[in-house]
Amino acid sequence: MGKFVDKPVDNLADKSVDNIQTTDEPIEGTWYAALATQLTSLDASLTDLKKDQLKQLIISVGQALESGHTCLLLTTQNPLPELLQHALIVDEKQATAQPAPLVRAEDYLYFYRQWQQEHRLAEQLTRILATVRPVNVQFEANETANTRQQQAITLAAKHSFSLITGGPGTGKTYTLVRIVKALQQAQPDLRIALAAPTGKAAQRMQSVLDIAFAESGIQSSQIQTAQTVHRLLGLGTTGKPRYHQRIPLPYDLIVLDEGSMLDLALASLLFDAIAPGTRLIILGDADQLAAVDAGAVLADLQQTPALQDHQIHLQESKRFNAMQGIGQLASAILAQDVMTFWQTFHKPENQSILKHINPQHLSDQQLFDQLWQGFLPFARALQDGQPVQQLFAVFDQYRILTAMRSGRLGVKRINQEMSRRLQLTLTQTAGFSDWFAGRPVMMSRNDYGLQLSNGDIGLCLPDHSGKWQVYFAHLSQPIAVTRLPLHDISTAFAMTVHKSQGSEFNRVAVILESAAQNLLSRELLYTAVTRAKQQVDLWSDTTAAEQALHNKLVRHTGLQRQLQKHIIALNCEQKQTAL
Repeated sequence: MGKFVDKPVDNLADKSVDNIQTTDEPIEGTWYAALATQLTSLDASLTDLKKDQLKQLIISVGQALESGHTCLLLTTQNPLPELLQHALIVDEKQATAQPAPLVRAEDYLYFYRQWQQEHRLAEQLTRILATVRPVNVQFEANETANTRQQQAITLAAKHSFSLITGGPGTGKTYTLVRIVKALQQAQPDLRIALAAPTGKAAQRMQSVLDIAFAESGIQSSQIQTAQTVHRLLGLGTTGKPRYHQRIPLPYDLIVLDEGSMLDLALASLLFDAIAPGTRLIILGDADQLAAVDAGAVLADLQQTPALQDHQIHLQESKRFNAMQGIGQLASAILAQDVMTFWQTFHKPENQSILKHINPQHLSDQQLFDQLWQGFLPFARALQDGQPVQQLFAVFDQYRILTAMRSGRLGVKRINQEMSRRLQLTLTQTAGFSDWFAGRPVMMSRNDYGLQLSNGDIGLCLPDHSGKWQVYFAHLSQPIAVTRLPLHDISTAFAMTVHKSQGSEFNRVAVILESAAQNLLSRELLYTAVTRAKQQVDLWSDTTAAEQALHNKLVRHTGLQRQLQKHIIALNCEQKQTAL
């Protein structure tokens, strides 16, 4: 066999699945089918039957990866056991010495790259844990942080790695501010990097922390502006980072927000680039959707027994009352409590907060007219000639979130209908122009030349000469539409729930369709509902909503096992050294 070479992956683009993918769909033309054909052709000794069985096994690993798993769970339905003895497949011990296309680890089968990423991440986290510089934290008698927040502050000051999880409004930002203040008092020249998986999440992180840092008297001269993890690592179009183990990131503290969106490939690169002695704090909500790409890093970190002393889960929400409104709805979703879920919509005190509309009872015209009502304040702001920043503020009051890109209530159709209604409102003509006043657009790929990140939202407006420009909230100057990569731009009245992560709006319309049954899940519904601060409109029939409630996503990974093994080994080594 030829030498197996691991190549970097372009992880700059939006890899959201268009619609439902099932293993029943044709696999010809997929990358993993081509790989299976190439690998099995290397062994001329295989019979046609064995070649087909091995090819199907490789395809199954590829399908698992496409579904978000990092590996394939081996079951009695997999091909004959002797296939696992083939030279293309090695065990973990062999994989550390000699890479091979596939790695078997207990009951899981990996492509080498994903196995290496999990193995490497566990090694690097163990290295981070081994370098501890505790900072003593003193709480005043009039301390405003609750008990769990105080525990989180003490935890982060004590350890080089901390995981702080919690739902919306549980005080993750407040707790982080207190941590930064404590660490700055111990080390005034503390160099701090702030990052998030997407541009939108980084912008929100920065806007919230700007206010919080100023109110707390925190010196921000040594705090870098929040940026995407890609930009933090210096990832270019080649997929190779500027910062890595040999050239680590030059910071004393790295804070990652929206940790649930972190996929395995990006997490592995991030952990690899953290210098000895640097603190890493990850914030997030493990009940939200996992990353679009393979892995469930935040959930795996949270569920690793050996990391229990390095994490705290904040529970008391100041944004939502757990007994009413959005808070009660979110709790019912997490508990998969169907009865409480529907009862919450019918409570008298929730009538102005929670609305349920069955789209099957409406014509298309009625349906889209009702969805459009939420954008009327935005249309009026455009008619009044409001300043750009005010337009952004009004536009962010409302968003339509859906599971699918195509279909009657998919992103594409909704955006077409909302675009038509905005043009009718402003010009009294429907128009079919790609660019029009007020068109909201979203980037689906990082473009460092334009300083744009995947997920950034812009608004199209004419300049004084009538030429179309797109304004982005984080940029001081607009960008001419002729400079934008049109294949990486889409209209953004509606977006998938995945793309909404890291954002929040006053009101959201959450759309669920039974046609999207393979995409509907407890995590998707919870993520969508908790994007709202004040009002949730659920557009769904009973079947689709209950399908989402009953379906709890599970991703097959081996990261917990790798972490547990490496951390236990470190603890044993430290105990031996102490004797």
